[in-house]
Amino acid sequence: MPTPDLSNAVWRKAKMSESAQGCVEVAALGGGLVGVRNSSDLARAAHVYPASDWEEFLGYLRGERSAPARILVTITAAGAVLSDRAGVAVLAHEYTTHEWNCFMDGVLNREPQLATA
Repeated sequence: MPTPDLSNAVWRKAKMSESAQGCVEVAALGGGLVGVRNSSDLARAAHVYPASDWEEFLGYLRGERSAPARILVTITAAGAVLSDRAGVAVLAHEYTTHEWNCFMDGVLNREPQLATA
């Protein structure tokens, strides 16, 4: 999958994250792709996934689907680590417990800015 141009991406986050300095940010990139990054570590490349994989992941987080094939989240004592099982995004994104909880609040409340459309 070619790397899309992210320079004009509109990054969005969960409502609970609005005042947070670091958070899970999501961008609909067009072409059926979604970007995910950590706003406190912009030097690390964003993960880019097919929108269908992102929707599958959100469904998993809401308890509606089985574990997704592509996107892996590992909960740690410090927070959460988001990684790409396909190995396309080589470096994982790490989030604090607060950052991940804010994101999860948005996922569970089905905030539209976190979805692909």
